[in-house]
Amino acid sequence: MSETRSDARTAATSMVELVRRELGLNVAFISEIEGDRRTFRALVSDVDLPIEIGFNEPYEGTYCEMITSGKLEEVVPDTSRDPLTVDAFHTSYLGIGAYVGVPMMRRSGELFGTLCAFSRKPRPDLSPAQAEVLRATAVLIMRLIEVEEEVDGRLRDLAATVDEALEAGTTIDLLPVVEVATGAVVGHEAVARFGDGVPFRRRLAEARELGRGVELELSVLTQTLAAVEDSTVPVVSTSLSAEALRDPAFQALISAMPPSRLMLRFDVDEKIDDYEELTHLLQPLRLLGARVAVDRVGDGSADLRHILLLSPDVIRIDASLVQGLSEDSSRRVLVESIATLAAKIEADAVALGVSSDQDLAWMEELGITHVVREL
Repeated sequence: MSETRSDARTAATSMVELVRRELGLNVAFISEIEGDRRTFRALVSDVDLPIEIGFNEPYEGTYCEMITSGKLEEVVPDTSRDPLTVDAFHTSYLGIGAYVGVPMMRRSGELFGTLCAFSRKPRPDLSPAQAEVLRATAVLIMRLIEVEEEVDGRLRDLAATVDEALEAGTTIDLLPVVEVATGAVVGHEAVARFGDGVPFRRRLAEARELGRGVELELSVLTQTLAAVEDSTVPVVSTSLSAEALRDPAFQALISAMPPSRLMLRFDVDEKIDDYEELTHLLQPLRLLGARVAVDRVGDGSADLRHILLLSPDVIRIDASLVQGLSEDSSRRVLVESIATLAAKIEADAVALGVSSDQDLAWMEELGITHVVREL
């Protein structure tokens, strides 16, 4: 169950309890009507009942059915005096002495169910005013329920999308990492592409909303390692989160590749709760030759704590700063400042998304050591 759904149900139950107390009745509940059945979706009571939340029964002949069909008034102060309720099954089964209930309508005008309350004893003081209290509350609860349904629907759609991505797999593009000084290809950057064209970061955000982010990351990592298994290029860089690194399955996956061939990229926007733990997890890999990179620095939302606390081997400058810098002096100043920072901490400065020879011509002058060329 999603957190939003749980919160919505808790709020709805609290409002039902508030109504029960406000009206001074023993029981209040929400029933959902589906076809010829009704189900108790919320139920609060200060007396013992033979039913509970989730109880399902035929809709026909219930107080709810009589009220929504217009056979019964919304307020019944004394069930023993009404010919429709005096011998009704639920009068004796639930011990109903007085009753008030109103329909719950969706925004579309469709009937969802009812919000009802009753007492064990007759209540001559009950009047249409109590029905109005229920009606106003029903509108608020119905809004909560519809929000819950919308969230659940979105999560189902996301789950289907993530399932499709995992089942269909991804295309792994290997972008060349070029050393500026020599023009030599010294590594590959692994970029995952989905069949529907959705960027990896967006698909990962969707998977994380479902608690399946690590599953997607490790699936992509598996495909990446397979894609470079026979490659002679010495280094492959791949995006990773601290959460995925913590997963035991990660260790099993990379056991097939010498760590010295691996560069682990941590996105500058990635939330890292415990840098000390992450540093500890990375230490044995780094001792065996793996490199660490902070990705997308300079995109406007950069958190420099990654650089300060991870001591990366590589600072990767976001493509939004790099593309078009040959025509923009302010961008060149920013790129040069990031390259200077990289040099001071003895890290390589890599420019991402270099797409033109004009931009490439500036790299050495600005202190950039490597570039990733777009295919």
